[in-house]
Amino acid sequence: MIQIFLSKLRGFARETKASASVEAAIIFPVVFWAYAAMFTYYEAYRAQAVAEKAAYTISDMISRETEAITPDYMTNARHIYKDLSGLSPGETALRVTLLRWDANQNRFKIDWSQRRGDIPRLRNRDVRDYDALLPPLIANERIILVETASDYEPAFSVGLAPRVIETFVYTRPRFAPQIVWDSNG
Repeated sequence: MIQIFLSKLRGFARETKASASVEAAIIFPVVFWAYAAMFTYYEAYRAQAVAEKAAYTISDMISRETEAITPDYMTNARHIYKDLSGLSPGETALRVTLLRWDANQNRFKIDWSQRRGDIPRLRNRDVRDYDALLPPLIANERIILVETASDYEPAFSVGLAPRVIETFVYTRPRFAPQIVWDSNG
């Protein structure tokens, strides 16, 4: 029985005559899946890169401010991020924090932190986890930290699950020693 099966299998493997439509029907799903997978993974990497660039733009924009940052400014910064990143179909969140290096306690402290969207409030105890991610500063030097989170839904289901694209960008203030928050503005 096994000999008959093996001989039929060898005969099938040696056969060179075939129908192009049968071959196409066999190979087309594989080619389509491969194309969809390449497109989906490329699009995910592109979305991450664009989100990163948009976060750098917001960080640079804030670092150049000489006037106080207001609630309206923060809301509009979130809208700008959403437009620049192109990730607007889902939820997009933005958190901006001004950090100061406290040389006496050898750690970062929050001067102010504001958020827009569904992102948790940043507290001083949370900043301790960022020590390895932030650059070394001199005493009382300040740094602007911009964090974003955006929902991302892949175009095709090829093994890439929906995810949240997160960014973490820091910049030093450019024209002033610090950026001021004005909650009444």
